[in-house]
Amino acid sequence: MSKITLIIVGIIVLIMGILGAIPAIGLGSEPIWHAILKIIIGLAAAVIGFMDKKKA
Repeated sequence: MSKITLIIVGIIVLIMGILGAIPAIGLGSEPIWHAILKIIIGLAAAVIGFMDKKKA
């Protein structure tokens, strides 16, 4: 998996987690633990992608 793909997937998963954790906008149809887990995994993927020393 390339660096850019990892960053993009991390950002998408992070956004999905944030939207799932906000029940006020009507998109929170999942358990809060699942949304928090998506936020953590999304952040980790994005950070690893940004910190990877290989060229894209």
